[in-house]
Amino acid sequence: MTTSEEFGAAAAELRPKHTPDDVTGANAELELGPAPISATSSSALLDARFWPELSPWRVSAAWSLAAAALAAGIGDVGRTVSLQTLILLFLLVDPLWGNIWGGLATPEALPRIKSTVARKRPGLPYLALGSPAARVLGMHGPGILSIVARVWLPGVALAFVAAFAIGMSAVWATLVVLGLAVSAWLQRHVALIPASVLHSLAVVAAPWFMGLSLFGLDPWSGRHWALILLWTLHVWGANSSLDNPGRLGGLAGMATAQAGIALLLIFGRAPLPLAVLVVLWMATWVAVYRGQSLVNIQASWTAALLVSAAAMSQAVF
Repeated sequence: MTTSEEFGAAAAELRPKHTPDDVTGANAELELGPAPISATSSSALLDARFWPELSPWRVSAAWSLAAAALAAGIGDVGRTVSLQTLILLFLLVDPLWGNIWGGLATPEALPRIKSTVARKRPGLPYLALGSPAARVLGMHGPGILSIVARVWLPGVALAFVAAFAIGMSAVWATLVVLGLAVSAWLQRHVALIPASVLHSLAVVAAPWFMGLSLFGLDPWSGRHWALILLWTLHVWGANSSLDNPGRLGGLAGMATAQAGIALLLIFGRAPLPLAVLVVLWMATWVAVYRGQSLVNIQASWTAALLVSAAAMSQAVF
């Protein structure tokens, strides 16, 4: 045995011997493989776990449905739909439609789900990380496919079950949201309609239109259609300003929408709601003037959305 071989043998004897109980952290997965999922990890056949997404006070589909209810009049809504149907509506437009949108538009945003489903990746060579199929499908490895199959598709099925229980208006609206989500997925690969525009339609237009239809109003009437369009523009501008601070396009969109809503209330002879809106909107422009972030004033946009919607039920055109 040479000197180098003797030195290697001695070093091997001095190296600590690891047992399975000693291996922890990242080394555990490298040496022992991924930890098995416990049989007690879930009690459900269809696991639906919800979590608060970003700020609960920002403009979202649930607030848009609430705006539709205010525009129709709370008393009229109570006579048109039952409380059970109203609760099911909120579950449909917010968590279930949110799953449809997020599962295709931003699947990487699911918290910790990627690391969970990555434990059971399909052993298919054409879906390997960096393969042509993975690139075409926009997958960062097969883990995204597992998310779509195990999280998105069951959510879509549950959304359509809830929509059928509500009525055909909800079914058609769910199909529209599904189309918007598919378009957003295509936007990740082919330049079509900007995802921010599709997001605004899914957040504002789809739930508001469906809500008005179910609450017994015509969403295509002039004032309702105009208000929905203006708030869709406002949400687009707000999200553009949040994602790209300092860009004039988003600020111009918000300014145009606010001016349009103000004119709508002036023609509707609703000066008091207009005064409240001016106060709420001032927070935006004060923050812009001071160069501050708009993240902390999203609640004022939601409040303005609800105030303007409530004004529609009292406005006289």
